[in-house]
Amino acid sequence: MVISINLWEISFQIINFTILLWLINKFLVIPMNTFLDKRANSIKDDIETAEENLRKSEDLVKENKELLKQARLEAKQIRETTENASKNDRVQMLTQAKEESKRVLEQAQKEIGLSVSRAKKELLSEIGDLSVMLSERILSRTISENDKQTFVKESLKKLPLS
Repeated sequence: MVISINLWEISFQIINFTILLWLINKFLVIPMNTFLDKRANSIKDDIETAEENLRKSEDLVKENKELLKQARLEAKQIRETTENASKNDRVQMLTQAKEESKRVLEQAQKEIGLSVSRAKKELLSEIGDLSVMLSERILSRTISENDKQTFVKESLKKLPLS
């Protein structure tokens, strides 16, 4: 058996193998690398977007917590203000009621004092008239107007007036 090397055959096989490598590279490796690069970039962009969304959502959560805290503080302040206002209103109403009752009581006392004064004057006048009538009956004579006035004045001086 003789081994012979055929240069034409080896050179055609090298050329065929080179063409095959070039075709595989052109139609399989380059498109596959392009696809994988695009996919890697897409995944990278998705991860960056997800991280950015996560940061934004964390910021929103912090902002919402701060807003909730402020709302609670405002509600507390409003409640305290309302309670203080109601206490002040209650105190003011009580003060006004006390002043009104004091005023009504003073007015009633004045009216009672005036009524008592009038009643005393009327009683004194009637007592004087009754005294004169009684004296006329007892003495069986008519007393002049001057005598009546003198008698009434003397009787009034003798009465205890309070």
